[in-house]
Amino acid sequence: MVSATRPWIAYDDEGYPSWEEHVYDPAAFPWVKTIESQWATIRDELQSVLDSQDDVLEPYPDQNKTNRRHAWRTAGLMYWSFGSRKYQTMFPRTWAILKDIPDLTSASVLLLEPRSTIKPHIGDTNAMVRCHMGLIVPASAPRCGLRVKDTTLSWEHGRIFMFNDAHEHTAWNNTDQNRYILSFDVMRPEFRKRRQWVSCWVLANIFYDIRCQRYPRLARLMNGKRRERAGRLLSFAMLRSMAAFRLPLFNLF
Repeated sequence: MVSATRPWIAYDDEGYPSWEEHVYDPAAFPWVKTIESQWATIRDELQSVLDSQDDVLEPYPDQNKTNRRHAWRTAGLMYWSFGSRKYQTMFPRTWAILKDIPDLTSASVLLLEPRSTIKPHIGDTNAMVRCHMGLIVPASAPRCGLRVKDTTLSWEHGRIFMFNDAHEHTAWNNTDQNRYILSFDVMRPEFRKRRQWVSCWVLANIFYDIRCQRYPRLARLMNGKRRERAGRLLSFAMLRSMAAFRLPLFNLF
């Protein structure tokens, strides 16, 4: 059952508590101004990396979420509490700015290519606050923006907005230029003690879904609610063990 101490996770039998708020006020988080004041440092480091290296950002693992393959790309410095040495080394100034944010669980630089859409979808959990900050934004809504539930938001350079990723949301870039943003997650205060449990369940579900997409034979084998539940539990046990022994994700996804 979803409660103040038990967060909702995708595929929960109870269903998502849709009455929860879908956008949050950045003023409630004292560290926001500190991050916003250093946005140009993050943007400049991104531009320097893009100018010096090819194919820096990797395609988002779930290709079904976009209208064009590889249109949504990411450089993940932290992924559900698992750090990426590769990208933390590639973006050292950005990581130095972000790493001390209280209850940080994820941090990525995200690219959305021109004429691309991230299809409407719900997120993995209500346990965190998703934060977006514009870095290189070609236009505001309606040409380039994000809708969560019934609210449309525009990315602005150096400004953070926050939303509940568990509500249905979609994003689009209907311009002829790339859009780059910083995306990061922090645990909601009431769920911070469940951080590892939440992170491992989210990663387990993502791992299971991607494996079934890539291997149709596996998807057929796991057909049925009981088998699917068993597959997700096994994935969770694997991720929980990796977290306990501080093992890196490597190319798990």
